[in-house]
Amino acid sequence: MLWLYLRLPRLQLDTQAPDDDCPVAVVDERDNRVVQLNEPASRAGITLGMGLATAAALCREVQLLPYQQAIETRRLEELAHGLYDISGDISTDPPCGMWLGASRMVKYHNGFDNYCKKITRFLSRRRLSARLASGHTPLAAKLLAHSPEAPLIECPDRLRQAIRDCPLSATQLPEQTQEHLHRLGIKHLSGLLDIPPKALSRRFDRPLAEYVSRLVGYLPHPLPFYQPPDYFRQHRELPCELTSSHSLTPWIRRLLEELEAFLHHRDRVVERIELTLQLRNREPLSLTIGAAQGESRAERWCPLVQLTLERHPLEAPVGGLTLTARTLMPRPGTSGDLLGERHGASMEPAQLVALLQARLGSDRVRGLMVEEDFRPLRASIESPPLEPSSPTARGTEAAQPVPPALRPAFLLAEPQAYLQPLEIIEGPERITTGWWDGEPQVRDYYIVRNAQGQWCWAFREPNRSGWFLQGYFA
Repeated sequence: MLWLYLRLPRLQLDTQAPDDDCPVAVVDERDNRVVQLNEPASRAGITLGMGLATAAALCREVQLLPYQQAIETRRLEELAHGLYDISGDISTDPPCGMWLGASRMVKYHNGFDNYCKKITRFLSRRRLSARLASGHTPLAAKLLAHSPEAPLIECPDRLRQAIRDCPLSATQLPEQTQEHLHRLGIKHLSGLLDIPPKALSRRFDRPLAEYVSRLVGYLPHPLPFYQPPDYFRQHRELPCELTSSHSLTPWIRRLLEELEAFLHHRDRVVERIELTLQLRNREPLSLTIGAAQGESRAERWCPLVQLTLERHPLEAPVGGLTLTARTLMPRPGTSGDLLGERHGASMEPAQLVALLQARLGSDRVRGLMVEEDFRPLRASIESPPLEPSSPTARGTEAAQPVPPALRPAFLLAEPQAYLQPLEIIEGPERITTGWWDGEPQVRDYYIVRNAQGQWCWAFREPNRSGWFLQGYFA
């Protein structure tokens, strides 16, 4: 069986480093040594293994991050989640490696090269530095990923030769064992592979013999395979605490781009996402952002998130953020009508509703639905946005009475008495209704124009004198 091993030597740095060109290095606090660094830090003269004081002296602008294995382990799980769309058999190797079972995927992706290109493209889009190597056992693939050559081939003979040429420093053998082998004149794996397995067990300790046996496939190397959840959740620890919503935007955009890729591979959308901000010395701030009819694209989610953040000023610096999308929905079909009324419109109704909800709040954006009542203030009720507005459109069985067409767009909450002169334009339209529920109405409605030239909807009642305004036409 063919395996790939992904080695991510600076996983924490690639996860936390900002987008600008400032030098950044990750320092292991146990011995104050640099364990990861980016290109600007390398150009400044900082090297791996350099002491903290020396690195700071060489480059005063360098940003130092403490090494945290938990960040790499969590990021590794997130990458396994994303890679599941490309490769089925995935086993993480914390803190910064993972195996991919390649044998079945090669045929599925139409060749070994195409399969490797898709994985490389996946990592490149996430701005991750990685070394990939192939092998016919899991340990062989991991060994070659740590070797100077890191071959990415599927030829068995060439892979076997690459393993023989590997130095002992590329293995996971203890340093004491490697020193012992060096004293015996064994500097490459070929020196161990030339010894028969039984002789190897007699001459060396059991862990060394087992390692070689697993490396060449004499012993199995069982791996626990990753099982993805059916929802999206990604977390980011920020390199430093941020105090403004604007400075959070690049980090949020990265998470939204990964959400877009996750939904794209599943041909799904989500109606709402949850953004949780970790605040210093406070409870996390959890924000729910909705998009009517569902959305998957990062470019559409980003302004909605920004508008929502504007309504919730940060009460403390933010140290991390989590993006969660739980309920996945089928992607709605797109209209193929090139001559439709909305063709060429700059914004679709669902986008407009989503923007209004993000700016005003979901509870302040409502739709109107026609009801079976001739009383003007009961002829419509509030409904969720973008719901069908009439009983016929909602799919009710019987044909429902359709209200007259000439109704004003703006109705007063309560009719107002009007004492000024009015010019009658059209009417009357008598409405006699409500006798069955104890709120009868008998009114003669007119379309009128007042002294200011406004077109109004007014009525008179048989038992009361004077005019009453019900609403205004646009």
